[in-house]
Amino acid sequence: MKPLVQFVSVIAGSLLLLVPAGCKSTLPELVGTYSIRENGRLVEFVRILQDGDKYYVSEKDGLAWISPVEVSRVDEDDLERILSRPITANINALGNYGMAVVQVRKGWKLGSFECKTGFWLASSLGPVELHKISGDSGPNGPALTPPASDEPPAEAEDATNQRPAVSR
Repeated sequence: MKPLVQFVSVIAGSLLLLVPAGCKSTLPELVGTYSIRENGRLVEFVRILQDGDKYYVSEKDGLAWISPVEVSRVDEDDLERILSRPITANINALGNYGMAVVQVRKGWKLGSFECKTGFWLASSLGPVELHKISGDSGPNGPALTPPASDEPPAEAEDATNQRPAVSR
């Protein structure tokens, strides 16, 4: 596994404890799929999903998305606790005790870090630039609930004509 992906995987692996709510931003703007830049190319990394008034985050591990974990709104005080440094920005963020996906104005700076895309991953190890690559849960993303159907699955006439299952 590449060093940056390992670094960010450690951060996202802390998705177990929730942060209390507090900020009054528009959370649906955060719903989508985000990538990180690795060796000059964008690699899918984290996805924010919405189910009613609840939000979830799912991390990409190789080709598969890990089961979504519920997250909550993060305000400036929560973000300061995650980063162990003061924050002076209007933020829109979802996360938990150890990490947050944060939206700020493009060009916002935190020390030597400049958020060029307007989205970043906050953790105790510091900020990581995120690139929003879709504004929804993304194609082939993890479903929170399977679609309801009264119809039984269709049976294939010839198994040789079936497409192989592809995991993402």
